[in-house]
Amino acid sequence: MSDATPSLVAGRYRLDELIGSGPMGELWRGYDTRADWTVAVKILGARAKGAATRQVLREHAQAVARVIHPNVAMVLDVGDHEGAPFLVMEFLTGPSLDEELAARGPLKVVEVCDLIGQAAAGLDAAHRAGVVHGHVRPHSFRQAGSGVLKVVGFGLGEQAPGDGDPHYRAPEGEGGPPADLYALGVVCYELLTGQKPAGQPPGALRQGVPAELDRLVMSLLSADPGRRPASGESLRRALVAVARPRATVPPPTTEVHARPPLQAPAPRAGDTAVFDAAELAPPPPGGGGGGNRRLYVQFGAALAAIVAITVVMILWGASGDEQPVAENTTAPSVAVTSTPDTTPEPMPTVEPLPTTTPEPAREPTSLRETGGANPKGTVGVGVPPGGWEGYLRQFGSALTAQMRLNGIDPRVAGKAQDKLAKAARKFAEGHEDSGRDHVRGVLRDLLRAQEKGKIAKEGPLPEWLSEWRLE
Repeated sequence: MSDATPSLVAGRYRLDELIGSGPMGELWRGYDTRADWTVAVKILGARAKGAATRQVLREHAQAVARVIHPNVAMVLDVGDHEGAPFLVMEFLTGPSLDEELAARGPLKVVEVCDLIGQAAAGLDAAHRAGVVHGHVRPHSFRQAGSGVLKVVGFGLGEQAPGDGDPHYRAPEGEGGPPADLYALGVVCYELLTGQKPAGQPPGALRQGVPAELDRLVMSLLSADPGRRPASGESLRRALVAVARPRATVPPPTTEVHARPPLQAPAPRAGDTAVFDAAELAPPPPGGGGGGNRRLYVQFGAALAAIVAITVVMILWGASGDEQPVAENTTAPSVAVTSTPDTTPEPMPTVEPLPTTTPEPAREPTSLRETGGANPKGTVGVGVPPGGWEGYLRQFGSALTAQMRLNGIDPRVAGKAQDKLAKAARKFAEGHEDSGRDHVRGVLRDLLRAQEKGKIAKEGPLPEWLSEWRLE
């Protein structure tokens, strides 16, 4: 098909512009004539003759559609077009990593950690669903309008032919999760240095790369798959540890009760970083510690002070004529209690004070979070980021994905789709207040349905509902 002549896929998706092509198919900017929004349409098999049967392509497309994760481009529909499988995905308006690199050159270290961490999270979700990307390149990751990075362009895993660039091909020559991570290591190297791997760590080509990041990148590029990070999630956690270093606290100088922490445990096979804080050590046995000696000195000084005060008070009482000594027996205890922190217990025990690690004044930067813990906004107050069109498109995508997972009552979903369509028409006609009312109505209906158990507790739609509040 020609990019000059738009055609309709499955009687619904209009192909407006050819925006990419590869060994396994073509990618089009399309338009969903039913839902009234822009989508991306990938048609598989156009250039895959001899590489796999159409059935394999179809099964692969269906497998990709089952991967639901904030860092994976959402698949909205799967079907056949003129005998070739196709996928309809959310249309991402942000730049890909190769476009970022071409426009800006090597990126900041913490930004690289952020972007590669998001890419690793998306690949990990695919791997756990049994889907291998098989064609990881800088253009395999594109940002949404919100700035969240998403994995795109899934190939055919180990059956996908190469694109002629051996730098991204794992030494073992086999597709699989370790091969995807190897290729991601190459992408990380490029973002840090602007070059393909050259047999030396990125820090040798660029100043300011932490030693931990050097080691992590070189482990990704290891010829032995067993020496690479065990999963995309372990890689993501290691990158967070590099981008968010813990504050180093100087040892206490005045606190005699503080206990030093143990050294972090040695990494296990397959680990790339130690992620959890080390447990505190018990106090050293015996009484040879400097802290105990200081405690005994303080105890002795306190006892001497008590004795001196008691003697003085007794002599003072004995020298007075107004009152006998017997009537002043409470004076020493008053004097003792007025002296802070000097009265010893009969058997003093050293109770360790809780060791607290103050938070650093500022993080080096903030990484993007892809969860829905904090609400994005309130419907009815202002305009959502990206405008109402983008809001409705994302809302509809979450609803469609929840339907595909069989996680919502079909009648509830149908009514919600109708109201979203009405809201879209109102906004298009310029009736913003009416459109906003329709959106609020959809949210109220879905929240009530959720309370009645007509929507699953987990999935894209519950996450969406948790991110937006009603006015």
